[in-house]
Amino acid sequence: MRNAIGGDPLDALLYMGGTWETHAFTSRYSFEECSDEDITRVIAVNLVAPIRLVKALLPALRRSDNPKIILMGALSGRDNFSGREVANSASKFGLRGVVHSLREELRSQQIGVTVINPGNVGTPEVLADLAADNLLGGEAVPLADLLSIIDCVLSLSRATCIKEIDVPAMLGEGA
Repeated sequence: MRNAIGGDPLDALLYMGGTWETHAFTSRYSFEECSDEDITRVIAVNLVAPIRLVKALLPALRRSDNPKIILMGALSGRDNFSGREVANSASKFGLRGVVHSLREELRSQQIGVTVINPGNVGTPEVLADLAADNLLGGEAVPLADLLSIIDCVLSLSRATCIKEIDVPAMLGEGA
């Protein structure tokens, strides 16, 4: 990764990755039926990968005039959220801790670190699953709205700290 960037600055790191257990967010989900491989994969993608990515890209971010790190959390990682998906909730809850710790670590360098916690996001796949009643959680946040929030965070100066943004759909779970 470092070789690909070389000595160039990196203005923003957006980690939008995320995964969940088989049958998560459906009526078919069962913690006891989750494989150990499924649990390990969810934690690796949602928690370990963003930590390693930030660590690898910090030198390039430091070369930017206005560096930002935005990690995609989820409402399922918030306190008292009613989700049943154990590995997903644990990894997204842990990601919030990563963001809060990184913010303190990087504060003196004025590198902004933000976590955005959306509910269902209106991608074509999610909208199709909601329409077919294959997905729980009600309505979806329009993808354009989520992109507007990201644009807003990226447009702010180094003087402003956006810690965490929760984005439930108005008629969805968590609103």
